[in-house]
Amino acid sequence: MLYLYLTALDEPSRLIAEPAGYLMAPDGEERVGDVSNVLFSNGWICDDDGTVYIYYASSDTRMHVATSTVDQLLDYCLHTPADGLRSAASVQRINELIDRNLAFREKTGKAPAAQKFI
Repeated sequence: MLYLYLTALDEPSRLIAEPAGYLMAPDGEERVGDVSNVLFSNGWICDDDGTVYIYYASSDTRMHVATSTVDQLLDYCLHTPADGLRSAASVQRINELIDRNLAFREKTGKAPAAQKFI
């Protein structure tokens, strides 16, 4: 699984955002291979237009590439609630996020950018 965190550019040891849960995990055929149910990154490339190519391997058998954008990744980091460290607290944070997204959609008629991520 891949997790995503946001740190300060001027002080990389300072954590700015720590979204709960994983960013990517093996799915379907990605779960079967020499070492099953494993996903790991081989590198990320950012184009001048902000497109991010996430190269990853699954189950020590296949290579893949996923795409996103710098804006979507930042949105994910900054707007995904942190882990509540207890099931009830995590569920409450997720419900709050859902409520905010629903309110945004009702107000604007479109889904928040985070819902369009990968």
